[in-house]
Amino acid sequence: WFGHLAYACLAASYFMTNIFWLRVLAVVSMLLELAYFNYAGGDLTTGMSWNAVFVAINLYQLFWLLRDRLTLKLPEHDGPVLRSALTGLDDAQIARLLKAAHWKSAAKGKTLTTQHKPVDELYFICSGRLRVQVDGSVMAHLEKGSFVGEIAYLTGNPATATVVVEEPCRILAFSRTQLAKVVASDTHISGLIYQMLGRDLAMKMGQANRRHMAGPDSLAQV
Repeated sequence: WFGHLAYACLAASYFMTNIFWLRVLAVVSMLLELAYFNYAGGDLTTGMSWNAVFVAINLYQLFWLLRDRLTLKLPEHDGPVLRSALTGLDDAQIARLLKAAHWKSAAKGKTLTTQHKPVDELYFICSGRLRVQVDGSVMAHLEKGSFVGEIAYLTGNPATATVVVEEPCRILAFSRTQLAKVVASDTHISGLIYQMLGRDLAMKMGQANRRHMAGPDSLAQV
């Protein structure tokens, strides 16, 4: 029964979306398989040796994952907002992502991006309200949960709109270079960030289409 249980655990690990529990189940599966090989008889040295290597690799990765969980903590005040905005990441992954960012408080009238000027940071709006201007005309308004600078971040091009704070904002500002390092080191974080950027762009494109149907103006993405 060791064999059946080992492969059942291995199968269950494939259903895990959380990398920590995937590795835990993988280790359990391989340890059970080692026990199965031991009792099965015959020369299974090759299989047992490789299983031991796989166990060591997963235990090494689990050590770093567990260390992150114990040492990386979210700011108590901002935890609920961040968990809501970054659904799909655990606290350790969010805390790792925060290493690439810093908090900003922006007063009314503050300009975040200027049309045709380079953008060095990607902004995530946690509270407040902003207006988007293209060639001096107001094209849209952005609120909690929106990104500013996503096109510039993805393409490296200058901003295509000026974004000005209308109501005081609390903003998470991501450094382009630091965010690139975090994204490169964790595919789960990378997937979620690009999913959020894509969703944000789709929403803005939908708004642009509705405005285009209502009038001659068009929208430039920020």
